[in-house]
Amino acid sequence: MFRHRWILLAGLTLCAAAPFACGNGTSSGGGSGDHGSSASSSGSGGPASGGDVGVASSSGGGNDTSGSGAAGGGSGTNAGSSSGGGSGGSDASGPDGGVASSSSGGAQGASSVVAFSSDRVIVTGVRNTTTSPATSAASLHNGGQTAVQVTSLEIGGADKSLFQVSGLPTLPATLLAGQDLPVTVQMMTTGATLPAAPTNKDLGSNLLTANLTATFSSGSTRTSLYGLLLIQSNWEPTLGQILTTLGYELNVGQAQNNWNPNTSMMATNLPGIEGGTDEVAAPHFVKAAAGAVTMSVAARFSPVGVLPYGWYPKGSSSTHNIVGTMSMIADPQTSDKARMVLPPPAAGSSTTFDPGSAPFGLWVYSDQATQKYAAANAVNGDYDYTEDALNSPANVHRIKTYPLKDATGATIAQSYLVAVEEAGNGDYQDYVFVLRNVNVAP
Repeated sequence: MFRHRWILLAGLTLCAAAPFACGNGTSSGGGSGDHGSSASSSGSGGPASGGDVGVASSSGGGNDTSGSGAAGGGSGTNAGSSSGGGSGGSDASGPDGGVASSSSGGAQGASSVVAFSSDRVIVTGVRNTTTSPATSAASLHNGGQTAVQVTSLEIGGADKSLFQVSGLPTLPATLLAGQDLPVTVQMMTTGATLPAAPTNKDLGSNLLTANLTATFSSGSTRTSLYGLLLIQSNWEPTLGQILTTLGYELNVGQAQNNWNPNTSMMATNLPGIEGGTDEVAAPHFVKAAAGAVTMSVAARFSPVGVLPYGWYPKGSSSTHNIVGTMSMIADPQTSDKARMVLPPPAAGSSTTFDPGSAPFGLWVYSDQATQKYAAANAVNGDYDYTEDALNSPANVHRIKTYPLKDATGATIAQSYLVAVEEAGNGDYQDYVFVLRNVNVAP
């Protein structure tokens, strides 16, 4: 969202392997998505990488071959050459899959449960911002029954020089059964090696990619690294770029490659449901199966504020049932946690609710009218709803809904991406949610 040019803040993110269950990262705003990860044996071979940089690398012969994700079977490739010779393999990963690497002939054993907390780590930072580093906190977990020796953590891939691992213990290090090894990934925001900024600010930020491979005594495992390097703190990435970092392949229309597609900046000129895209009409939802509905914040690029969100029963829009609250924590790299992927929730937030069998809608508090936290445009109102008739101005289409798809374009059953426009520029990434265990109400 873009309000006023004088709001100068920043962004960055990380989370746990559970579906957007944010809050495990304690860094300035890095994050990892809802993608599980697993590692498998790789014989004596080293990690596959495209010319790795890192700490205390080990070498050896052998090849890494591709493995399959643990859940949901996504796909993706991070090929390269082995640090000790031989050819590198690929990572099988996706929004609901895992990351696995195994050598030809290597037996699966205890190493198959040594894995990163997620198959992707996402960092958002602001070009030339040096007050604090743009970092993301991840971890390497030993879920096996025996200790392993971690011999190296190496960064490879297209933009490997723009990421680094910091705060590591001396390697090799022993990782006991059930223990976590904290890993902090930093994205560079200054220096001559940064790519040129987009010439048109409306086209978003620089999207950086790399990978991080951990090698241990009985194998290796890998996670993908994504960076969003903003031109300046209130010039934001496009919704399409955000979805790439999260591992979702969607056609979102005008907001795909432009975060200011509505040049009039008037809410009354925002598009309705866009034909030829993945958008569907969804004023209300119903729970799909037994258990709770999950509603998690996937991204937020808005002005600052402690902003709640939740659901309401159909026909009772004044009943604002709160699911969670977006936080405001001082951080120059994240606009105080207001511009980042996977923002941390405020204390007391949940990610689940049970609406029963009746249809329900969604709402978000934006503070546009009250302006407790930042100057805005009161005509936009304080609340955004999935029902257009409830919005301000009336009948403005502020919330777009898309059946969720993984990085291969395969639909994820009973899951939706919910994208919100609180103002008038039409970026639809002010607040982005993932909603699970639901269907669109008939």
